[in-house]
Amino acid sequence: MSESFFLEAEDPLAAALERARLLSRSLPAEPAAVDAAYASVLDLVASDDAALWSTLAAEHVSILRSAGFLSAAATRCGQYLASERAVVRLPLLLERAQVRSESGAHASAAADAAEIRRAAGAGLDSVDHARLRRVEGLAAVDRDTAMRYLAESRDVFRSLGDAASAAVVEADLRLLAARDGSEQATSDILAEPEPGPADTTETSIPRALTRALALRNQYRYEEALQVVLTALASDRLDDALRLPVLEELVALLVALRRGKALKALSGVLETLLRPGGSVEGTEPPAQRFSRTLLNAVRLVADGEVGQARADLDAVRGLAASDRDRAYWHLVSGEVALAAFKRQQVEGRFAATVTDLVAAAELAEANQFLEMRIRALRVLGEAYELMKLPDLASECWATAHALEEDLVARQLSDEIRATLLEDIPNEHDERIRVAAERATSGPGEAHAATAVAATIVAMESARGAAILGRVAPDAERQLRRLPPPTDGAAAWTWLRTIADATRRDEAVWIMHARPHRVHHGIVGRGLVHHVDVPANRRRLEKLVEELRKQCNEIRLRQPEGRARVAGLIDQLAAEIGVDTVLGLVPRRIKRLVVVAGGVLSDIPLAALPITNGNEEGHEEQVPILCRFALSDLPCLSIRPLLHQRSDANRGSRSLLVSAFKGTDDPTRKVKRRKVLTKASPEDFEQELARTPYCRVRILGHGQSDPGDATRTWLQFAGTKTERDGRIPPNRFQKAALSACGTLILGACESGMAQRVGRDERTGFVRAGLHAGAASVVAARWVTEVSITAALLDRFEDYLRYLPRDVALRRAQLDIRDGRAALPAEIPEPGHPAWWACWTLYGDSGHQVGAPILRASARVPVHVLRRLSRPVRQTE
Repeated sequence: MSESFFLEAEDPLAAALERARLLSRSLPAEPAAVDAAYASVLDLVASDDAALWSTLAAEHVSILRSAGFLSAAATRCGQYLASERAVVRLPLLLERAQVRSESGAHASAAADAAEIRRAAGAGLDSVDHARLRRVEGLAAVDRDTAMRYLAESRDVFRSLGDAASAAVVEADLRLLAARDGSEQATSDILAEPEPGPADTTETSIPRALTRALALRNQYRYEEALQVVLTALASDRLDDALRLPVLEELVALLVALRRGKALKALSGVLETLLRPGGSVEGTEPPAQRFSRTLLNAVRLVADGEVGQARADLDAVRGLAASDRDRAYWHLVSGEVALAAFKRQQVEGRFAATVTDLVAAAELAEANQFLEMRIRALRVLGEAYELMKLPDLASECWATAHALEEDLVARQLSDEIRATLLEDIPNEHDERIRVAAERATSGPGEAHAATAVAATIVAMESARGAAILGRVAPDAERQLRRLPPPTDGAAAWTWLRTIADATRRDEAVWIMHARPHRVHHGIVGRGLVHHVDVPANRRRLEKLVEELRKQCNEIRLRQPEGRARVAGLIDQLAAEIGVDTVLGLVPRRIKRLVVVAGGVLSDIPLAALPITNGNEEGHEEQVPILCRFALSDLPCLSIRPLLHQRSDANRGSRSLLVSAFKGTDDPTRKVKRRKVLTKASPEDFEQELARTPYCRVRILGHGQSDPGDATRTWLQFAGTKTERDGRIPPNRFQKAALSACGTLILGACESGMAQRVGRDERTGFVRAGLHAGAASVVAARWVTEVSITAALLDRFEDYLRYLPRDVALRRAQLDIRDGRAALPAEIPEPGHPAWWACWTLYGDSGHQVGAPILRASARVPVHVLRRLSRPVRQTE
């Protein structure tokens, strides 16, 4: 189709054309300068030479397109085709087809190609045929047709000796194969040199997009993001390619959970996606297929399930690859599951499971990992609703393992940590499903049983994570939990839990999903479930910062104490504690807390809540001022710990100190044996010889949440200080089966190491494992004199008060200045000094029957003074 012409050397038109061609070959070429130069050439063409004008117009567009200036090429092509001088239209149509194809408007490009073939018939030369075959191949719906057309185009270019054009089509073939999941094509793309300064505008951005896709195929999201950001910042980025680059950027930001960046981009993307925001062209079948599936997901969210099903059925035939077919079955399964949720028709499950199993099987290839994960998660939800919890757990556990493998491919620790926190495990998923059912069904009866099912799911998550590490013999109790899908059985179980609570007591169970925190409140005549938005990763950072600030150096500085107070306020707001505890009636004075993961590290006693004072005014006070708190690993272990407590009541105690007797800050106490300068062996042998109902360990401790070898309690060493260190795995073998209350008066004894992602183990868990009914320990570094005063008062109150109330009284004594402390301690009532102490395990009495018998000989006015409650405004 190309037309030849001859110009005299002295012709001004020839000189202008030569200048324009030289300018286009200079690197880097300037689009505005090249465009203006060719426009000048066309202005010099005689008005009656329409053929020459048409040929030079096609060359102008070709030069702009070849240099990668697609927007300018599209604009000029439109102008020239609309001109009356364009008597030779086929070269311009061919250029327009290529511009549209390279800009992503494949349907319009295919229409141009069809028009050219009809007009030219058999008159196309080999070069133009090869160019059209490339356009037709990139626009083909069927993968086999696309590969065949592109291979034909490549072979023609090779036969003509045009190695450069053949290489471009070869890259198209490789990209098509990579999009379809070919590991070999992906490897071949990544084996090529990265785009650099030597690349032309024509190749640098497409090569960058191709490389980003290949990196994304291997789930190397961070590396792909860097490639895309470099392309986006390039001065070679043409407006026509800006949308594909931004689409790739959005896909990567979604994969990396960069919500803030996505929000910042929303305005730009909205502008680009408006009509006219990209190069013109009707929607190609591949884009229609993807748009329909995305729109089906939106329709389901809006409740238009029937329309989503009709749209999906209409585009099923457009699925051109295994990736497309897997995607279609995945969305179809989600739509079928949504239909069941809305209509509760059991027969819908057959279609749901069939589609989701097909999606998971089609997505088994490495490049389809994300789709397989999604299919397994939705399939797990379907199985859960079908009351097949074992199959649901298997799907969710497999999805979780696949996502962990995906996360391991990222480069930076920060990104890996963020992604790991965002991965829901099987317990997160089960709680989500139960919570959604609690808000979806009609009627109070449904709501009650659904809330019970949610709390059962939360308890199952806690028990599965920790019960075996605290009391291996009690794991069978966990198996007696009803499945969360059995609402009636869950309600029966919940009523049993409520009946086991005292009238002034309630259970507060919590679970943090990646972006939600679930709260359950259970007591006599009291059941609530509250689901609040909260970022688990942000909670982790707040707790980590709180630990850093809670050391003696920072706490002696005003700014350090102010920072701690601010972090405590932030934690309270993040988990919605005021909203949750606002549902608890005034008769409740004691809370049994069941929390795991990051929630178990929050100093709940210090969190502020709104409380009414005696004058009827509301004020912000720490939770401690209203409730006595205790911590349980899980509800299933409560009966066992209560049995231990009943069997191990009494006042016979043991104080173990690593210090010499003269350095012991504690007072002499009746019926207490004191071991000073005790080695680990002394401690273990004494427990083996004599059962003690209360054991207090006085010394130093250290905890490293990430390194178990750096976690220990310090006893006296036989040769060196290191000889006196006991790690948790040795401590749990101590003979504490007769111990009702274990008091760990050492810094950081309540801290622990991670076990997997969601649970921690340390000296508290080791003490319970060793047989203690309850453990008192500190969450962070403590001040020695405050520790001694607080624990002394705790032991005093323990003679006649339940453990949780005794600890509350001791903490309030420190907070309100009723304990004598050294004058150099600044702001002694600050929560950092007392909120670190927590009671873990049974909250009942350490001393029971003996004090009741003695009460007969005690005057009534003394008993009243001993048992009166602390004022709530304290």
